[in-house]
Amino acid sequence: MDAQSYIKGLEDEILHHEAVHHPFLKRFASESLSLEQIRTFGLQHYQLVRIFVNYMTNLLPLIPDKEAADLFRTVFDDEFGQHTIFRSHPALYRNFLKGLGLPEEAWGRVAFLPETTLYIEAHKKLTRDEDFLIGLGAVGPAHEFAIPTMFEYLISGFKNNTDLSDEVMEYFDFHIVQDKEHAVVFNQLIIRHIETPESQKLLREGAMRCLAFRKAFWDGLYRAVFGESL
Repeated sequence: MDAQSYIKGLEDEILHHEAVHHPFLKRFASESLSLEQIRTFGLQHYQLVRIFVNYMTNLLPLIPDKEAADLFRTVFDDEFGQHTIFRSHPALYRNFLKGLGLPEEAWGRVAFLPETTLYIEAHKKLTRDEDFLIGLGAVGPAHEFAIPTMFEYLISGFKNNTDLSDEVMEYFDFHIVQDKEHAVVFNQLIIRHIETPESQKLLREGAMRCLAFRKAFWDGLYRAVFGESL
């Protein structure tokens, strides 16, 4: 299969994956939520946000050609905030946590769910110890392409249950737009390296492994936020 067709098929598969339409997301979007439930979500999810740039730092040196690495750096710069750390994605997310009334010590001392720890450690390995195409599958299609769909559910939950301002919500609203742009950039990068069945298999493996850990993360949040297991 040619590279462009393969990417399109992989994106279709991702859009139908349970992690992208998880029961946690559907329930979060549709039910009445307390502030404490939203805070529980926010503190766990922040742990994924603050570490994401580390995955990109791991992966960048593994990219074998300069043009692809330059494309990758454009996404890296957006994540890091480009001109100021106060516009980094973790900084924007901390504004959201402050909007929920959480003090700084809360997000530094939160006890990780087992699924949160599993997710973080797994992605360190995916982007550091595996073939670079596995890492690209994880941070590209399974992150940048999938996140806008998942975030639509979260934004619905926030709007239904809070009066948070657009400024406080910027992290989530911003990702609906920016990650769609990032997905296009990643595809431009990926298409240079998946012309064989073997390389396509590696890309998909990384994406599917990432989504499996994302599903487990949502499973953990379902239990923590709603007080019951699936």
